[in-house]
Amino acid sequence: MEISNDTSQGVDYLYYFTTQLPQDLARLAALREELQVRQGAMSAVEDATRLRDEAAQILASAKEEADALKADTKAKNADATAKKKAQDAREDALTQRENEFASACDAREADLSARKTQADRAEEIIASRQSALDAREAQLANDVAALDARVKAFQDKVAALSA
Repeated sequence: MEISNDTSQGVDYLYYFTTQLPQDLARLAALREELQVRQGAMSAVEDATRLRDEAAQILASAKEEADALKADTKAKNADATAKKKAQDAREDALTQRENEFASACDAREADLSARKTQADRAEEIIASRQSALDAREAQLANDVAALDARVKAFQDKVAALSA
């Protein structure tokens, strides 16, 4: 209804209700449908914006969690690397001590072998000297027996001469 010039002519309500009202109602229904479509589009845009904001928050949270996990992993990796280096150093020290012990054992064994060889030689020398001494003792015993026999024979001659 056009109510622009209220002062000019009077309004013909019958004409308005019969001809113009159905047109206005049709336009209003079309406007209502368009408004519903636009309202639906606006709701979809608002939902998309809300979902985008939620996704951004979730992404930020995931990034923070990933950064924390990454920092934790780096710390654990550094700790494990330090422990591995310490373990490698201990292993190297143990290997060095084993090598030193093996060298010391080899040196002691060589020294013991040399001493055993010396002791065996000394024993052989002592045994040979003992056998020489035994032979000389036997010779001495024979010489003493022969001398006693000669002294007895001489005493017997002297006693026979003096008798």
